[in-house]
Amino acid sequence: MTKEEFKIEWEKEDCKITFDDIAECAVEWGIFDKPRICNIYHVRYKVLRAADIFDAEDYNPYHDNDDD
Repeated sequence: MTKEEFKIEWEKEDCKITFDDIAECAVEWGIFDKPRICNIYHVRYKVLRAADIFDAEDYNPYHDNDDD
């Protein structure tokens, strides 16, 4: 899946992207060699950033999401 195809599918109301799809994109796009041995939330974040998803930062597992 290309980055453009990923972005279109991710932004649909009924998105059908799975963690397997995310792992496959991570390899295809050269982000990770072996994404399945990494923290999947970190992999997801990196793939979302690579696909230029507008709210990718909301998925940053290392970002403090508290409002305090």
